[in-house]
Amino acid sequence: MIAGCQPQVPQSPIPANSETPVFPATAYSVSTLVPERSPTPTRITASLGDRFTRSHDRMEMVFVPGAEFIMGSDNAEVDFSLEQCRVYGTNCARRYFSVEIPLHPVRLDSFWLDLTEVTSAQFRMCVNDGACEPSGCASAGEDYPVICITWHQAAAYCQWAGARLPTEAEWEYAARGPGRSRYPWGDDFDGTLLNYCDSSCDLDKRDPAYNDGYSESAPVGSYPLGASWVGALDMAGNVWEMVADWNENYSEEAQINPSGPDAGSRKVARGGSWHASPDHVRSALRTHMAPSDAANHAGFRCASSIE
Repeated sequence: MIAGCQPQVPQSPIPANSETPVFPATAYSVSTLVPERSPTPTRITASLGDRFTRSHDRMEMVFVPGAEFIMGSDNAEVDFSLEQCRVYGTNCARRYFSVEIPLHPVRLDSFWLDLTEVTSAQFRMCVNDGACEPSGCASAGEDYPVICITWHQAAAYCQWAGARLPTEAEWEYAARGPGRSRYPWGDDFDGTLLNYCDSSCDLDKRDPAYNDGYSESAPVGSYPLGASWVGALDMAGNVWEMVADWNENYSEEAQINPSGPDAGSRKVARGGSWHASPDHVRSALRTHMAPSDAANHAGFRCASSIE
């Protein structure tokens, strides 16, 4: 059992467009010993579209070929996001979106990324194995994303599974691709391609134009036509996805395999959720949460380096 992992579920979910509480600035390191895992494939010949099934939790992974891409947003994209936000009556301010600025070049090595968010059933395997603390609440079903877990619990799960949390740069590249699409599927919003706050959502910001039948999260992989360029599913909506990085402002400098600062006060989350309006499911959007907090619309997926 990993100490300090008991989730503290806040009364209100992650405020994706407002300030979040801070937590102690000590970086977290998982120290629990885990049994040997079958290695992630090391095929240098792997190519876009290839898949691999992780043996321990049977998670299917997609191959993301390394390359250089331009990460972040420019002022025009921030202007678009602010106007889109105002349509849905959410608490909008330019500073919420300007954290996506500036554009900056990033070079990444190839890596593997989970096809979907980790499910409740998969997470329970880690709990039963004694390597993870239980979730703070029940999800809607076995094939729904695990929720009400902290960043610490997410990091522990990925280590148990023989993987790690993706970096923020890896997550954005897998979602947007070299063409820097606004959403995983392209530049135009389509409410049929994701689970977000549509007409079935109980919040005031709901979009009446679509109804997918889910008032909260949906089973993972429910929107295959919304896949990203590498085939990853649910990278927009469903649940926020916690990544490895501590939160900080971007730099204009070129970076190679960036992993964020060594310490900080908040962890980054990406992708939006069932709780989000269209302006908050864009692939460049950044929010943050304390790693000791948990919410009913936050989960994660894992990644693996090519060794």
